[in-house]
Amino acid sequence: MRNLILLSAALALTMPALAQNKPKSAQLPKWKIDPYTKNDPELIAKAGYESLGPFPFGNISDTPTQSSDIESTLEYARILWIETPHFRIGCSLPTWSVPQDSQTRKKIRAELSELKAKFTDINPKTRRLTPWLRTHLYAHRLEKLYAEVQELFGVRDEDFPASQRQVIRSEDQRYMGHGPYLGMRDKYLVLLLQEQGTYNQYLQTFIGRKTEFPQRWHFTDSGALLFAVSAACNDGELKHDTAMHCAVTFNVSQLLLDGFRHYSYDLPVWIREGWAHWMLRRVDPRWNNFDQQEGGVADMKKVWNWAPYARNLVISKGKFAPFAEVIKWRDFGNFTFNDHVATWSRFDWLMSQGPEKWQKFLFMVNGRVDANWTPDQTDLVGATRQALREAYGLSTLNFDDRWATWVKATYPRR
Repeated sequence: MRNLILLSAALALTMPALAQNKPKSAQLPKWKIDPYTKNDPELIAKAGYESLGPFPFGNISDTPTQSSDIESTLEYARILWIETPHFRIGCSLPTWSVPQDSQTRKKIRAELSELKAKFTDINPKTRRLTPWLRTHLYAHRLEKLYAEVQELFGVRDEDFPASQRQVIRSEDQRYMGHGPYLGMRDKYLVLLLQEQGTYNQYLQTFIGRKTEFPQRWHFTDSGALLFAVSAACNDGELKHDTAMHCAVTFNVSQLLLDGFRHYSYDLPVWIREGWAHWMLRRVDPRWNNFDQQEGGVADMKKVWNWAPYARNLVISKGKFAPFAEVIKWRDFGNFTFNDHVATWSRFDWLMSQGPEKWQKFLFMVNGRVDANWTPDQTDLVGATRQALREAYGLSTLNFDDRWATWVKATYPRR
């Protein structure tokens, strides 16, 4: 009897030890096991990722927030996490059936074909994007966007200081911000949630606010910029994967612009909005997005074929604000729908003149510092005028005439 008792005690001591030696993935619920990497650290690294969590995700005051804290608060939401070289991503979007329209099918198949280079068992012709597949798609899309923005800005990772300690003031060195992520200290954060209630709970708990709109946010203590959204935003149209992709592109491209050489002040709204529209419409012009102020809904329309619309605007005249006024705006609420179209088209014209002019303009308006490398936003409108003059040979007086000439020669009538 004594030997039997001792044997039972030995089994009791051994069983927890065996459980502890099980692979980490075996201890997770099935929905958290990535079918493509199997949560294997080697396969995760091979895919170009740094982890599937947990990892830092913003802060509350001076206390860092972890992705596991968000999971504990939103325990009913099945959030999947991926950390890439430049982003930390949380996604609880559900399975989505690829629709029959040829434009959407062609886009998704092209993206899945690119993703197949990482995960050979992906079928580009699949008709169902599962939660894990969508999360991988957004990781791929975001890193692709980051690379595109770096190319447009004319920069590489190594152009930025590895940490705030390596920001050295020098007359022969150009100021590039406070950290390695286009000048930000921490990675860019993206949180894509399914339900509006979950989204509101996240915002109230971890940011301290509530909104029905997509949200961009600056965590000043951790030095991270966030974009958060639910599929219920924008009257539920973001349930469509391409609509969500466009919303992510519109907002994250603004974060990357804001964060360039460190987010220390807001650029004039025509630059931010024009840039965001221009980047979005390269993905799919059918899904408009607009910035809006709290307490006021933007002047939005479903019209998506903006090139002929812009052509009609410049021919008609008087239906949008002149650039001499727009350059002074500091509030997204100033924009009418016609102003959104005109601002996109003006930006389209500037970008058509080549990356060298755009990059010279960008460095003159964003990341401005004084002799002590302290952020300098004095007379930002004046600085923008000077940048337009030096980079493009433009003034507020000739801008619209030269733009209108280009529009009439470039855009179709219908």
